[in-house]
Amino acid sequence: MSLVLRILWSIWAIPWVVFITFAISSTVVLTSLLGAGENFLQHQARAWGRWLLLGAGCWVKIYGRENLIANQPYVFACNHSSALDIPVLFKALPSNFRWIAKKELFRIPVFGPAMRAAGYIAIDRSNRRAAMHSLEVASSRIKAGASVVIFPEGTRSKDGRLGQFKSGGFLLALKAEQPIVPVFIKGSYDILPASSIWLRPGKISVYIGKPISVEQVPLKERDNLAEVVRVRLVELAQQQTS
Repeated sequence: MSLVLRILWSIWAIPWVVFITFAISSTVVLTSLLGAGENFLQHQARAWGRWLLLGAGCWVKIYGRENLIANQPYVFACNHSSALDIPVLFKALPSNFRWIAKKELFRIPVFGPAMRAAGYIAIDRSNRRAAMHSLEVASSRIKAGASVVIFPEGTRSKDGRLGQFKSGGFLLALKAEQPIVPVFIKGSYDILPASSIWLRPGKISVYIGKPISVEQVPLKERDNLAEVVRVRLVELAQQQTS
């Protein structure tokens, strides 16, 4: 699709994204004030993801769901190359999960309060003590039965390629003593790169790998664990499907 067509498509899609984000975020905040629990609010967030992808002209194909056990909490470790990755994961992953997200997102009017209401966890990467506290909070959520999603690269890839992993998120899996599931998103960068605001409709594929056990892995080995997970993501990226 040419740049002109991408701009024309975005003239429709971007206002839709803004509208649906504001509308559902407002609903989440309101229903939370009325006493709705995090699990109920998570269903509203998933609806946001589905409607956003629909308006953006994106369809998602999911592979590997059979690798997951129902009601088993996991730490999902995913590549990150587009703002679309978040709604994509709402569609691809089991419903009961929480995000660890950079604190700046929680400052966005309406959207930030909605994230807090849904039980998502802010992390301040510039403050080691605060970051460790966020991981402790996330660990308690996992032990209570909820999965957690992390982006080990720490930020969106600028060129679509898988970057180096930070090991902090893997400390979460070790503390919670729950398996890590590698997840690779293919196609979201082509639709909406980190360096662009111009969308184009298209297909996104999500590959869910087999869980990686962290039993008997000491905390000091988290760097090696991060590399193991990164290798698994590279393998998922190389899968070819129709």
